[in-house]
Amino acid sequence: MLKSAGRTTAVLMAGALALGGCATVDSVKRAQAAADQAMAAAQAGQAAAARAQTSADAAAAAAARAQSSADSANSAAQAATTQAQGVSTQVTDLSTRVDRLEAQRRAAATHHRRHHRRHHHAAGAAASAHPGERG
Repeated sequence: MLKSAGRTTAVLMAGALALGGCATVDSVKRAQAAADQAMAAAQAGQAAAARAQTSADAAAAAAARAQSSADSANSAAQAATTQAQGVSTQVTDLSTRVDRLEAQRRAAATHHRRHHRRHHHAAGAAASAHPGERG
């Protein structure tokens, strides 16, 4: 921007000299004032561009931080999903084991009751058949 403002000044000065042959003091002052205005406008534009670049850089850095946070959250979610799947598998295995143990307990209790009834009733019948004898 500064280069173009310097060129503008040179062109204005050269144009003033070429048109008038000999420039008057007023025309040189007007040309210098116009060049100074162009230089000020160019510097203001350059400052605005620098501020915009700073804002854009800050926005890019914020976006990078947000992406990093999102990546971390995604990794944590995947780890939690994996852990939940593992726990679910363990719960299923334990549930199957509990069902098997309960079935074994029921089978053993049924067997014990049958066995106990058979011996208890057999012993009771034998005792009533020989009331005076002791075994």
